[in-house]
Amino acid sequence: MHTQQTVLAQIIHAIGEQDFVSITAESIRQHIAFDFVVMVAHRRNSRPALLFDNFDVAGGHRGIENYIDVTYPVNPILVKASRHRGAFRARDFTIRDTDLDGNLASYLVKSADEELGFHTVGWPERLEEIGLYFDSGTDLVELSLYRQRGSCALDSATLRELEGLRSPLTAAFNKHATFAPQAALSSMALLSPREMQIAKLLLQGCDSQAIALQLGISRHTVKDHRKQIFRKLRIGTLAQLFALFRRLDP
Repeated sequence: MHTQQTVLAQIIHAIGEQDFVSITAESIRQHIAFDFVVMVAHRRNSRPALLFDNFDVAGGHRGIENYIDVTYPVNPILVKASRHRGAFRARDFTIRDTDLDGNLASYLVKSADEELGFHTVGWPERLEEIGLYFDSGTDLVELSLYRQRGSCALDSATLRELEGLRSPLTAAFNKHATFAPQAALSSMALLSPREMQIAKLLLQGCDSQAIALQLGISRHTVKDHRKQIFRKLRIGTLAQLFALFRRLDP
């Protein structure tokens, strides 16, 4: 396990770099010795934005999409953190049946095996969850860590250590924001007009088939453009693409 000083050094060194968010998320995940990490930015009056995740191993991307699109408002940890930033354990919270209305119930599975009493449809099951919530500009950033539940749950001392990262993370993200717009503009300049067009459609949630139909090109051509976009921007996921574009629209 990395020391807290090592983690902070890695984060500080990454400020201004294109992979700052992924380095930050993975450094903290390794430090706390959890398996998975998801980082989401919650903005006022708009849909949350996925900044980073490593759920490809667990096959949980559908769950992340459902959380961001539908179920995040009933996350009791997020409700608490919207008033008081900090580090929290999911096992200390519960989603109540009375919290569910509209179509929320169809996106949540009730289970006594889950720490919150429910899990979002498509989300990996029986995970221990802890979250660190901190400010980044006008955003509330949710950094959630997960691992398979075992007999030994996270202790209070480790939770306090995670809480100790909150203020340094706020400072690091705010500092990174001063570098990010110019770095993002430089990256975008590498894209051709067609690549920029496809990148924007990807950010709107269009898949390869939808883009192909809209632009009158083949799916194979769309996929080739997508590979070139990712190569030029030095990214590997749609979440990273979103984070890069988001720097131009703070």
